[in-house]
Amino acid sequence: MLKKALQLIGIFLIGVVLSSVAVLGAYKSSQKSLEFPTEEEINAYTNLSTVLSLNEQTAVLRSRQSAVQVMSMDLEEGGGLSSSSGTYIMYEGAHLILTTSHGIGNICALTQIVVENNLYDCVKYVLRDPQTDYVIIQIEPLTERTPIQIPRHTPHRQEWKTDLATMNTIYYTGYPNNGGPYTFDGKIVAYSEREAIFIDSYGWAGSSGAGVFSASGNLVGYIMALEVGETYFGRQVLENFVWVIPLFKVNWPAAGAFAD
Repeated sequence: MLKKALQLIGIFLIGVVLSSVAVLGAYKSSQKSLEFPTEEEINAYTNLSTVLSLNEQTAVLRSRQSAVQVMSMDLEEGGGLSSSSGTYIMYEGAHLILTTSHGIGNICALTQIVVENNLYDCVKYVLRDPQTDYVIIQIEPLTERTPIQIPRHTPHRQEWKTDLATMNTIYYTGYPNNGGPYTFDGKIVAYSEREAIFIDSYGWAGSSGAGVFSASGNLVGYIMALEVGETYFGRQVLENFVWVIPLFKVNWPAAGAFAD
């Protein structure tokens, strides 16, 4: 009889403990729901719109996780400091930054990669093509960023036709007006093999060099310039008409040959 009574008391105590744990958990959960998220939580790379498809989320995530700012001083231009955007890339084991050639000084030591207020030195200029307007910079590994794998994360053969189709959505993350990183979307409006991919998006000084991703998640090019139009009031910059250089114009085999 006593044994049975002790068993009932034990069951009762276990029930009380479990109920207390449940109440405490519910209280903590309700308190957590009342807390406002931090700036870091809102700006987290993984905090993406749920309206996007899985492929689009992949594209935006790759864009945000590979975007860097490039600061460079050009002594030949009076020592002015320029700001560009760039994409962190891994090619044949080398850690590289792809950005535009314009705005980058001729001395590697005067060029640095900025990532979340941390500075990374330019190891060397691997390859520079002023005509196509790109420079590939070798750097040490970036702990705060995830590199785009070349050629794994680029279109293959007939995928170019699909990725560059008119009115396809694109995404890019850059540092216009020395701010950011900011993530933008846009639409492909035209393609010219001789000139560029033309997109309807947003760009400004500092956007140059930013990697442009298709909605399928492939890196398709980098921002080169904005369109300039003639009006009754003179020349005006069209900040929504952006020129993008296709990635296949970059000489990757040469970059691999010159990289350490």
